[in-house]
Amino acid sequence: MLSILPKTNGRFFSSALYLTGDKAREQFAVLVPYLDFKHKLGDFERLKRNIRLRKHQLDCDNLKHQWELYRDVEKRKKDIEQCRVDLQKRIQQSVCKEEQQQLKSRAILARDDLKRLKEQSYKVADVFIANNFLSIPNDLHERTPEEREKCIHEKPAPTVLKRTSNVDLMQEQLEEFGPTCLYMTGDAAWMDLRLPMHCCETFRQNNCIIFCNPDFVRSFLVEAAMVSKESLFLVREEDEPENKVNLLHLCGGGSLLSFLGYFTKLSVFPSVLPLRLVASGKRYHFQKAQSNEVQAFGACKTAQEAENMFDEMVQIYKQFYDQLPIGYRIVQVAAPDLRPIESMRVDFELFDDRNQRYVKAAELGYYTDFLSKRIAFIYHEGKVQHFPHVIAGTVMSSVELIKLLLSNGITLDDLPMMDIFGEK
Repeated sequence: MLSILPKTNGRFFSSALYLTGDKAREQFAVLVPYLDFKHKLGDFERLKRNIRLRKHQLDCDNLKHQWELYRDVEKRKKDIEQCRVDLQKRIQQSVCKEEQQQLKSRAILARDDLKRLKEQSYKVADVFIANNFLSIPNDLHERTPEEREKCIHEKPAPTVLKRTSNVDLMQEQLEEFGPTCLYMTGDAAWMDLRLPMHCCETFRQNNCIIFCNPDFVRSFLVEAAMVSKESLFLVREEDEPENKVNLLHLCGGGSLLSFLGYFTKLSVFPSVLPLRLVASGKRYHFQKAQSNEVQAFGACKTAQEAENMFDEMVQIYKQFYDQLPIGYRIVQVAAPDLRPIESMRVDFELFDDRNQRYVKAAELGYYTDFLSKRIAFIYHEGKVQHFPHVIAGTVMSSVELIKLLLSNGITLDDLPMMDIFGEK
């Protein structure tokens, strides 16, 4: 029997994404991420600028020190291994028994030195890779503003709209029992059913494939997406060892995490790309009520193709939100507000006429090939391995969208495009 826990329950967690050799004896390494040292650490000035603009908590000087220590240990290991190979050749070539014995003694010492160095290298690798290198954020895209967000599109609110007067539709149709428990009635319940369906249909008409994703995800994928495990519910499995690191989390099929299991360690033919997918499902939040959400996902061979798809996806988002009788704007998110895994992101913010403010309703992010390298999602051209460029984002979240529509007096009658079942 499973019990869902909101916290880590005091357990100690080490990395599930990167396991050193000593931990791999007890834990199963599901995935080995591609460690692109050359790109990430080849230009420390670029890295420092990235960290500074994002206001990311990473000590670059300490990272550089750990990198030098890691390289030194790896070099010593290679030197000893080469020494063992040379000694083995000399032993085979020697005809002198006394010399052979001396060479064998040196080979034994080299073997013991290598064994001790490997044991020490696990700690060095754990500190450098698991705790430092894998926390380096994605590169910033040239479109990303350095300090302040930038409005790139705005649709004004309709001037003529029949609104329900003297009735608070939110209080009438939404019953909240604490932050994590919500009941919907009337138009709200119909909207919760129809909005995600209509949204997915809009994407399907634009050549996107509809997916159905699982509600659960393992810890190594949570780390790969650079999502805090504290933001997810932990599922306690029966007979679970106390030292297990690759645990089970509840995320919902309407989240990016639910897509990652399908693409992890997946090798596709270049002809399959580009991929344009959309999925509707639940999204489970730690301190909010669950919601029906729609998640878009795309993958392309090159950065230019991905940027073009990003712009095309934005147009599909606009096609969906243009049908709603409400104003909105598209905002290019600034570097300090990006998540570590994002190279750039745009947010769709709907205008709350009642409270005279904008409320975030959707987002679309570009991840370059950063995410693919972390989950080993690849394609080949000849014998050369490449990593697809990924874009993804939440197209809509039903609870937040319905609250905004109802608070502004918008009912199901004001949304004729969703009348897919005829009269209620």
